[in-house]
Amino acid sequence: MRRFACLVGALAVLSCARVFAMGVGVQGTAVLTTHEGDGGVAVTLKLDNIPCMFTVSVLSFHDPVAVGVRADWIKRSTIVGPWQWYRGIGAAAELDLAPGFFKIGAGPRFTIGTDVLLVNDFLELYAQAAWQPMLFVGTDAGCFHPFSIPLDIGVRFWF
Repeated sequence: MRRFACLVGALAVLSCARVFAMGVGVQGTAVLTTHEGDGGVAVTLKLDNIPCMFTVSVLSFHDPVAVGVRADWIKRSTIVGPWQWYRGIGAAAELDLAPGFFKIGAGPRFTIGTDVLLVNDFLELYAQAAWQPMLFVGTDAGCFHPFSIPLDIGVRFWF
């Protein structure tokens, strides 16, 4: 019975793969901010049939370790040929952990960026910036960071 359920699940996933294309990639991030922050690396996901982008990132590799997630709804416009620009709104969340330290934050995002699809729409190069004010709570009490601008540059591969 388990094998049958696994087979049905695998067939469902494979049948959906023909319905939409998926872009998966990596990006580097630098953060302009008035509070602590460096940058980091992220994995991104974008589907062609819904106007959303998703990101899971590691924003800091030292104490505290910071992990973040982002989701943006975007609206695209063509500049010329395969070169486009987009703007959007979304949300971000971040978790910072260190021995004896815990902080979690969330906030809205206002994104603007540009991208170009190359190699028969297989390779996407992009750059984006966002204003991302964040409200944090945790062991160092609550705090609001109104000025946080992640700057991202990355590449996605479309399947």
